[in-house]
Amino acid sequence: MAQRVARQNNIDDRNHTFWTALTISVVMGIVGAAILYFLGEWLFAVAFRLPANLRHEMVAAVPLLAAIVPLTAVISVLAGTLEARQAFIALNLGQVTGVIGLQILPLAVAIFGHPSMPMLLAAALTGRLIGVVVMIAATAHILPFHGRPHIHQTEIGPLIRFGGWMSVSGLVTPFLSIVDRFFVGGMIGAAAVTAYTVPYNLTQRFAYLPLALSTTLFPRFSTSDEENTRQLLNDGILALVAIQTPIIVIAIVIMHPFFNLWLGHALSTTYYPVAIILLIGIWINGPNYVPHNMLPAQGRPDIMAKFYLAELLPFLIILWFFVTWLGIYGAAISWTIRSTSDAIFCLIATKSLKVFLRGITPTFPAVFIALISVFMNFSDFFSALLEVLAVLLSIIISWSIAPTKLKTTLIQLKGLRYYGR
Repeated sequence: MAQRVARQNNIDDRNHTFWTALTISVVMGIVGAAILYFLGEWLFAVAFRLPANLRHEMVAAVPLLAAIVPLTAVISVLAGTLEARQAFIALNLGQVTGVIGLQILPLAVAIFGHPSMPMLLAAALTGRLIGVVVMIAATAHILPFHGRPHIHQTEIGPLIRFGGWMSVSGLVTPFLSIVDRFFVGGMIGAAAVTAYTVPYNLTQRFAYLPLALSTTLFPRFSTSDEENTRQLLNDGILALVAIQTPIIVIAIVIMHPFFNLWLGHALSTTYYPVAIILLIGIWINGPNYVPHNMLPAQGRPDIMAKFYLAELLPFLIILWFFVTWLGIYGAAISWTIRSTSDAIFCLIATKSLKVFLRGITPTFPAVFIALISVFMNFSDFFSALLEVLAVLLSIIISWSIAPTKLKTTLIQLKGLRYYGR
């Protein structure tokens, strides 16, 4: 939908697309909610293998879990509309409001003596609804709303064809993202899920940068000609390699002391290797966010959707093998293998693999030195020396491969900061 709205200059056309897409998404969300509602008890009893004393409470919360599905569908339509109109401040305001509500309201409910899972989920759902209200208000102003809500029949076909493939990606991708925890829980146990989930959730924060950049480029990809699109694609890939590499290198060298300070020595020795393995996957896959967003913006959401379907069975086999062999470290390795395969396929599909390799290959030594400093049993002084070398090398190399526009922007920002003094 964002791709169509980004190309529409007429208010009536944008409203036709918006209300039709919203109706279709809500209907599909209700179907998904119904499926989750009827499968909920089986999921908690068999798939998650919850103890009997916890199972009753989670089953009681299934209706609230199901309600999240259509709410998520509504959020996706609103977010796509705001992205298409390049209203990123309004989009971020709505999302941040929802996240704050999601965090604060369940905490408040627990403090006031209602820590049951249904109550906590109801509070979390209310928090997300507050964010949705903000996004609706922003959409009403920025789209803007015009006339009465209605379904435009001529929009249904293109939206279903385009949205069908987006829905396939939307269904398969979350499954690929969480199935590793199913395997860890089923093959190792519930305690291992926590040992894997903590570093996983932490490292996924490093994906926010490529996600944010690729999101801002989506409307430009939708409206640019072939030459400008290619330039945006190449610059975006190189910019993400240049920006991300020093961040990943720094994260690698501080991950062990960070977990040690946060959780203590006993847990940190288990958690930090998982985090570092996942960081390698984010480092490789991060620049892929740009071509990944370019494909649907150019009207080809089917390419990655078909690949996700094709990789599903091989990934499950790889996941089973590595979890059996290496436990939670095997799950992290499997995730990194999948992220790398996603990146390589998408880069090949968009004919940008050479640009990616030209950017990321020179950064290998910095990442390699960082890994050696962490995993090899050197003296503290020599390890610290290697870590400083890795960080400095990553910064120097990243500057050398950064696109000219990024360098110019950074120099201008530095000049503005100096002038402000």
